[in-house]
Amino acid sequence: MIKRSLITALVLLLGYHFILPHIPKGYLWIPGQQRANYARAQKFVHDSPADSKVVVGSSMANELSQEILGPEIVKLTFPAGGSFTGLDIIRDTGKKPSVLLIETNTLLRGSDEGLVGDVTSAWRRQLRAATPALKEEGRPSNYAVGFLNGWVKRFCNLGNKLTGKGKAPAAAVEAPADPGLLENVMRVNRETLNRKPDPAKLADTVRRFGEQIDALAAAGTRCVFFEMPINSSLQELEEPAAVRHAMQQRFPRNRYTWIDIPHRDYHTSDGIHLVREDADEVTRKIVEAAGK
Repeated sequence: MIKRSLITALVLLLGYHFILPHIPKGYLWIPGQQRANYARAQKFVHDSPADSKVVVGSSMANELSQEILGPEIVKLTFPAGGSFTGLDIIRDTGKKPSVLLIETNTLLRGSDEGLVGDVTSAWRRQLRAATPALKEEGRPSNYAVGFLNGWVKRFCNLGNKLTGKGKAPAAAVEAPADPGLLENVMRVNRETLNRKPDPAKLADTVRRFGEQIDALAAAGTRCVFFEMPINSSLQELEEPAAVRHAMQQRFPRNRYTWIDIPHRDYHTSDGIHLVREDADEVTRKIVEAAGK
């Protein structure tokens, strides 16, 4: 019975392996932030050249426009994570980026060890290299849900046409953010960022960070630092101020490259994440620095 089940599973996997390349990518739908993080990391491990230009960071750097970055610059950025996760993936895969663009805001966030271990595991990498069916983007459920979602939208659009509702005007779709909700989010962010980091923990974190950066630089990677802009009322609170000072002490501008992003009243959706127009402006500065 077990043998028959294994044979059946292998036959199904083999069949899916050959069918998968022919399924339209438009049906791909990856549910959830963490699954999207795994997909992004796997794509870097398996598809990106060893000497790519790479951005590492958190959800803040994830707002950078991939369209403006272009195919030459890969985003290894993880919502709910930080730069350490990207650095650990680069280290454990042995890749040597030609240029590494490093977001410094979330320095105190540790590495996502589960994600790093999964995408850099030697035997998992071999299996995923053998068939895309075992990658996050190859999950059958991702295509099944995406397929159903697409058909639901089609039926809804058809229903709107038949009932004469048509398409809602753009102004009605983009309702302004609830001021009360935004204030609550800002209050939480203010409380979080106004906690002074433990000096010993900060010093140890900067030391470990520096070891990885110096190892990459010694191997020929050009390391470039940048701080993503946030709401001006948050940028001088205890945590960002302490991290900024510690990083500039360890990586002084006369020895390391920093991207100058002038602090001003950037527009954010929550105090932390830039709106599209401002994120595009910062992306252009990063592209310019990467090309120098």
